Amino acid sequence: MNLTPLNRLIMAEARMALYRLHILKQPADLKTETGLLSIWKNVSDPILDMRSDHTIPVYNYSKIFNVIIDMVYWRNKDPVLRKDALIWYTDGSRTDSGTGSDIYGLKPNKSYSFSLGKFASVFQTEIYAILLCAYKNIRRAYKNKWILIFSDIQAALKAQK
Repeated sequence: MNLTPLNRLIMAEARMALYRLHILKQPADLKTETGLLSIWKNVSDPILDMRSDHTIPVYNYSKIFNVIIDMVYWRNKDPVLRKDALIWYTDGSRTDSGTGSDIYGLKPNKSYSFSLGKFASVFQTEIYAILLCAYKNIRRAYKNKWILIFSDIQAALKAQK
């Protein structure tokens, strides 16, 4: 049936668990007679003592941007935009052939299109476009820039009802 013998499978799993503990700097106490670390005596493989290039991820969730939603400002029929602002337009759509999202940058002059298959709703395509636009701008690591993202999310919400 081409199955790995159970004793080998168990030993391989034990070695992988020990290796994970080792690289996470969890020392194996050779005096421990119970638990996973007691296997260290029986497994003793030189590969487990090798240095690893494994790194522990560090997550930095510092807020590097401000979100400003000023409804009074945007109710003005002709808002004045800052000259140095980055201007993006996002759109999501659904047709009989499928769904997709588009991002168009007026400043900077960039555009992206994404196919989302046949099953996404218009609302999902709109949200995906906004999220991808924000992600692209975060990856570009702009500093002290006004980034304006225009989307027709209100129309998508109405269409969803």
